[in-house]
Amino acid sequence: MNAKSEIKELWTCPKCGRQFERQGQSHSCRPYALEQHFIQKETGRLLYEVFKKAVEKQVGAFKIESLECCIHFVSTSAFVAVKIFKDKIRVDFSLSSPLKNERFSQYIQMSAHRYLYYFDITTVDEIDDELMRWVQEAYDL
Repeated sequence: MNAKSEIKELWTCPKCGRQFERQGQSHSCRPYALEQHFIQKETGRLLYEVFKKAVEKQVGAFKIESLECCIHFVSTSAFVAVKIFKDKIRVDFSLSSPLKNERFSQYIQMSAHRYLYYFDITTVDEIDDELMRWVQEAYDL
């Protein structure tokens, strides 16, 4: 049985209704309409839709949480964040090991076994099997 198939009791914020693995987790309670992310960003919208469908195909169903900073893809916790730009999207996710790959625009070591990776997507061709393997690993964490 993998970690995602175990039933976890989530804490629900009484103010905004978002759910988290840890009670009292720090977060933003301000709602932000999903459509706001796409205003005058048609290329960004197209790339987001293709990416979202690829992630759904890879990991199955997940929730979308629209925040002012970005859009989170959430299972029991956020496993991917997407920021929409006019001509690209920026995806970030964390993995448990360091990776050296020229496709990452940036990465940050968050702790001994947690690395946050940033990946810019400018064409649909960049939404490929390698990226989906990384997304699957982030989801499985």
